[in-house]
Amino acid sequence: MNIKQELINKINLIDDPDLLKEIDRWISSMINVSVSEEFSKDEIAAVHEGYRQYKTGEFVTQHDANKLFNKWLKEK
Repeated sequence: MNIKQELINKINLIDDPDLLKEIDRWISSMINVSVSEEFSKDEIAAVHEGYRQYKTGEFVTQHDANKLFNKWLKEK
């Protein structure tokens, strides 16, 4: 028996409609993601730059970013 048939057999044993909806949602999202995306050189460079900044400690924590954002909002 192949993996596809094994999955079908397991799903056939499930009676919980909420679980079946979640499985359907997950499978649907995986099918939609399987389309390959292409990224521009600028997008790839931005990811590399962000990684470099992370590795060298050039970042702020989420907590600090929230504080900076709240300060900015108060100044507006």
